[in-house]
Amino acid sequence: MKKSKKKILIAEDEEDIVFVLKTALEEKNYEAIQAYDGKETLKKVTEEKPDLILLDIMMPGMDGYAVNQKLKQNPATKNIPVIVITGKPHIREMLGDLKKAGIFAYFEKPFMIDDLFKKIENALK
Repeated sequence: MKKSKKKILIAEDEEDIVFVLKTALEEKNYEAIQAYDGKETLKKVTEEKPDLILLDIMMPGMDGYAVNQKLKQNPATKNIPVIVITGKPHIREMLGDLKKAGIFAYFEKPFMIDDLFKKIENALK
């Protein structure tokens, strides 16, 4: 039986970053889907049931904080690993206790793609 690809949702409003991440994920044999704002992210999580979410904090409509909160309050989505990717400096202080917030890891832009893949692989174990 063929192992199915792990599905990763990229929640990011910057199209160039989505393109780079999607291309890199597909090269590593992941299925990549994208959402460009908070409401679309929540909708795609329900429809697509991703194995992991790469979540930007600053997105139009509903920001990543609110999206993560809603994901963690929903029994159907609370166990999906979330990796935050943000251009906002000092995000660590704002997120507080990552474990308590249900965030697996976070990266500030720009970041090393190899480091991100190490975290993705750890989160999907």
